[in-house]
Amino acid sequence: MTRNVVWLAALWLLAAAIVPARPALALTETEVAEGLLCYACPGEPLTADRCQGGDQMRAAIRRMIAEGKTKQEILDYFAREFGEDILTYPPKRGFNLVAYVGPFVGLLLGAAVAAVVVRRWSSAGRRRSGPRGPGSAPPRLDEKTRRRIEEELSHLDEEA
Repeated sequence: MTRNVVWLAALWLLAAAIVPARPALALTETEVAEGLLCYACPGEPLTADRCQGGDQMRAAIRRMIAEGKTKQEILDYFAREFGEDILTYPPKRGFNLVAYVGPFVGLLLGAAVAAVVVRRWSSAGRRRSGPRGPGSAPPRLDEKTRRRIEEELSHLDEEA
C-alpha cells in the first residue's frame, strides 16, 4: 500500500513538471479601469463613469491593451499624464507608505503600551496588598483597633 502511494506521488510530481503552466488570462479593460478615476469627473471611478472623458480614457486603455502593455504600464501612463490623483489607490512608495504601514505600526505601538500599563498596574496591586497565601497570617492590629472592633461586635450582639 505504501509503495503504491509513493508511486502515485512520484507520477503526480512528474506530471506537474511536464504539463506547462496555463497561460495568464488576457488583461481586460475593466481590470485596468478599476485602478483609475475619471479625469473629467473628479472622484468618479472610471468603471462607473459614463461621460465623454471616461469614454476617451477607456478607448486609450483598449488601445494600450492591444499594444500589449501591462496593467502597471497603463496605470503609470495615466499617472504621468494626469498626476497620481487619478489612481484609485496611492502608489506604495514614498510618503504614501504611511497610509499603508501607519495603521499597523500604530496598532503594534498601542499593544506594547497597553502591555506595559497593565503589567505596572498588576504589579502595583500586588505590592500594596502584600503576600496573601494559604499559610500567611492576617495583618496584626494594634490594641486600640482590636478593642474598638470588639465593642462594635458586642453592640451588635445586644441589638439582635
